[in-house]
Amino acid sequence: MIKPSSYRIFGTVILLLFAKNIMAEDISFDYVQASYFSDTIALDGDVSEMDGTGIGFLLSLGFSSAFAMTLAVDSTTFSSFQDISVDTSKRTALGITAHTSVVSKTDIFANLSVIKAEITATDGVDSRSESDFGGVIKMGVRHLVTDDFELELNTSYMSVFSATVNSYAVDTRFYLRKRWSLGVGYFVNDDQETISLNLRVSL
Repeated sequence: MIKPSSYRIFGTVILLLFAKNIMAEDISFDYVQASYFSDTIALDGDVSEMDGTGIGFLLSLGFSSAFAMTLAVDSTTFSSFQDISVDTSKRTALGITAHTSVVSKTDIFANLSVIKAEITATDGVDSRSESDFGGVIKMGVRHLVTDDFELELNTSYMSVFSATVNSYAVDTRFYLRKRWSLGVGYFVNDDQETISLNLRVSL
């Protein structure tokens, strides 16, 4: 039986091949972005959930008409229900995005990334850290609803720390100027909900 992850990889490869030498007309994949986000993670045991806040940085640089290199870094600090900082997580991802215009003002894209994840947990006295390398596949669509408003929908599959996570996200983007935009996003999987605010500058 073919694993679901094999279908994701196959579909991503097909998109990478399809996108070759095709240029997106209206939507830029050359940008730098800074984000602030708020996370809520569901837990088992006495503590039902943990809240955290973090910051992130994303750089996307096109190196051909339909491909871009991406570098993403983010760090989050989580607190228990007593507002005690007990965990921090850091992620660094390096990848390639393929994108193509399907109709006017609408692009589809796929990103393959290698990720390094680090987790530090403490009980207030002792702490322990773990790190691991994994992979992320992300596919989605970006659509310019108007000249000033963009909507993005995407789904991602991440494998790290011997676990797999399927996530879904929606991002709304408001263009303040030609190169400057403000985004508000919502991200969810089985155990986590994230609300984000980001500022993006097109290069």
